[in-house]
Amino acid sequence: MTFLKNLAYVGGGAAIGYLGWKAFGHAAVLRNNERAKGKTFVIVGAGFAGLAVASELARLLPGSSSGDILLIDRNNFLLFTPMLSEAAGGELDTRHIVHPVDHVSQRIQFIEGAVTAIDLTKKTVEVRQDRKGSSLAAKQYQADHIVIALGSVTNFHGIPGVAEVAIPMKKLEDAAAVCERALACLEQAAVEEDPGKRKELLTFVVAGGGYSGVETMAAVNDLLRDSIRKYPAIASADIRTILINPGERLLPESTPDLATYADSKLKERGVETRMKTKVSGATKTYVEVEGGERIPARTLIWAAGVKPSPLVEQLACGKGKHGGITVNACCQVSGYPGIWALGDCAEIPNADGKGFYAPTAQNATQEGKLVAHNIVAALSGAKASPFHYVPVGEVALVGKHSGVARIYGHNFSGLLAWAMWRGIYLTKMPGAGQKARILSDWLLDLIFGRDPIPVGPCATSSGRKNAA
Repeated sequence: MTFLKNLAYVGGGAAIGYLGWKAFGHAAVLRNNERAKGKTFVIVGAGFAGLAVASELARLLPGSSSGDILLIDRNNFLLFTPMLSEAAGGELDTRHIVHPVDHVSQRIQFIEGAVTAIDLTKKTVEVRQDRKGSSLAAKQYQADHIVIALGSVTNFHGIPGVAEVAIPMKKLEDAAAVCERALACLEQAAVEEDPGKRKELLTFVVAGGGYSGVETMAAVNDLLRDSIRKYPAIASADIRTILINPGERLLPESTPDLATYADSKLKERGVETRMKTKVSGATKTYVEVEGGERIPARTLIWAAGVKPSPLVEQLACGKGKHGGITVNACCQVSGYPGIWALGDCAEIPNADGKGFYAPTAQNATQEGKLVAHNIVAALSGAKASPFHYVPVGEVALVGKHSGVARIYGHNFSGLLAWAMWRGIYLTKMPGAGQKARILSDWLLDLIFGRDPIPVGPCATSSGRKNAA
């Protein structure tokens, strides 16, 4: 009997505590809504960072009258960049790795357009919208808080010819262009009689030895070698895939043993890996490396670095060593109250004060949540919190059914790491519908194999142009 009474007391206390917590949370939301009333929060950029800010603000300020949350981007979708390489390799439909921004929350007002100017002092954002091929007059939005999450663009480092002929790995159309180029070159090489031209068509160069470069090379290499079964005139030995890396080893963000595994696995599958090598130039028919060697190739894929959005250069605020906006540990832009910056376009100092957080989707998402909480704190005059996040780990694919992973300080490789890659990123992909479509792609690929079809001739200039 005593036990039952104690249990009742505990249960009753827990219930009262839970109801009290709910009431406190509800009261906090009401206070936040009241403080945000009439305010406008403008978020520039709908990538991982910007979308995280908007989503968290919508959760913290759910009242329809508690301020306006405006999210601005030229694209009306979130591109799930970790899966770009699988789309480039023909394993995923490019339409399946995007998520519509307007499906995130009804509290978020999405504005599709290009941001042309940001006035940090007046807190205004100028946007140009294009409709049906015609450009509308630029519209200006006044804000109480501006969040700059402009992301990054491909950095060609000013190397002669690279910007003109290379296919970057940054956008949705880039992944589609890589897949199309690879297949179209096989088609053309199968009937090409000139040995020199045939060699160019069957040589594929990827620049960059980080996660993006390694995964892209692995995907393209598998795509090419799986696809030649349709072309009896092309032997596996005829295909030349080259990964060029200026560093001493692949995957500098990972451990040496995982980098060694990745290198050996790529070589095992026919990839040439060149360390301490830099691209010095490129044309439609060759890639030149430092020292003067010219590699005959029609395809150069660029995964050798990014830089902040060009709009960042125009902003009247401090810039860091790599061109990103300098912010404090709370993601605040110094000297401009109510202006925040995060993600690839900002340089956020590490918690230990040494260096900056890497421009990864993991970090961007967590930074976005922090900025949303700091904005709400600012409404009540509370102190902002610094960003401190220890990433769970990193994963990378290095070929069919093979990967490398470092999770919570533990290393994994091979089939297990490959399965972890798919499991982790599938859970992170927003939208149940997109998850189902991706699973369907993987299942069909497992049963029937990949079967992408080229629809045009092999391009010999930029990745999104076809030329005979």
